[in-house]
Amino acid sequence: MKSIGFYCDANRIEKNALEQLRQYAERPYLDRINAYPDIHFCQEKALPVGVAFETTGYCYPLITGKDIGCGVMYLSVNKEHWIKPFNKEQHYRALELTHHKMTDEGLGGGNHFLSIEEDKDRVYVLCHTGTRNRGIALYQDFVELIRKYSNEQARALDYVPVSYLSEELRNYYQSVLEYGYERRKAFCMKTLIFLQKAGYVRCRKEDINPAYLQENFRQLQNSGSMNGTPYQLEDSIHNHLRFEGERVLHRKGSTEIRPGRTVVIPLSMSRGSLLVKADDTPALAAALYSCSHGAGRKLSRFSAMKYWSSTLKEKQRKAYRLQFPELLNRSGDFPAGYIQEFDFAYKSSEDLLVKQLYLKLVTKTSPIVTVKYSEI
Repeated sequence: MKSIGFYCDANRIEKNALEQLRQYAERPYLDRINAYPDIHFCQEKALPVGVAFETTGYCYPLITGKDIGCGVMYLSVNKEHWIKPFNKEQHYRALELTHHKMTDEGLGGGNHFLSIEEDKDRVYVLCHTGTRNRGIALYQDFVELIRKYSNEQARALDYVPVSYLSEELRNYYQSVLEYGYERRKAFCMKTLIFLQKAGYVRCRKEDINPAYLQENFRQLQNSGSMNGTPYQLEDSIHNHLRFEGERVLHRKGSTEIRPGRTVVIPLSMSRGSLLVKADDTPALAAALYSCSHGAGRKLSRFSAMKYWSSTLKEKQRKAYRLQFPELLNRSGDFPAGYIQEFDFAYKSSEDLLVKQLYLKLVTKTSPIVTVKYSEI
């Protein structure tokens, strides 16, 4: 078994996830494998979520599942350009309806989201989404590649030699990752313009393109000015493979963090997010330039629904209704997809930085409003 780097309390990892991790550490060609604070059991795969590992000469292209290229982007605006508090009653439904028109494909289900958050100095637009149908198609290409290699070797395998991946396939893989980046940028930029049009952000309204929802922001720089409003973009990715010659870095629910870059660790839709960065140190390299991609689920989606209905007291449920009245349906209930993302379904965030000492806290945000794409 390869040595496992624990960037979390190993004693607090659920038994089925720890067993998955230990079994995976015995796989051939693994050089190093790390677990992060949000590690949790993955029923669909042999590898838990919240893990990164590296190989030499071979790769495991199916470990990300179909959500290849998923990540989190944030757009930030200084509060000196923020005019007034967001009025949920007036504009939540408009934002929820508008976000469906921002890209050809939606955010996706599960924990994907579009949110507006804040700290004392800045307002942030955050988008968590992936590559949608392109990622699914790429996953199927890898399934066929694995099947072909397994037939050649006359045994069932879940890895292939790096040399087995053509240059064309590697280029296509990179283009899919870039597609995910472009989708997140479209959601963030168009949400900023929505806020400008609605009078929340100081800007030159006469410069706003009435057809902004059809605009392509692919070539837009990560820092600049949109309709007179200065902004800053940062992106991160947490479900992917990075090819560096014969060396391959695999991330399954662990965020890529490069020196000097700020990345988002979402906590829950009712807790906000952490923004962190890291210096170029041996500790960061040992962590495989990776960190937690969230607080990590404490309850499965099924268990979260059960907890909501049978464990929480009515006054606690009422507190959520008071915090998120815009999410209630006509019957006064929350859709299941939102209940499953409330903070009781997620682990405590107190130990995130304690066990990832190479991270530096930039800021912690508080949620203003959150949009999710679909029911679970």
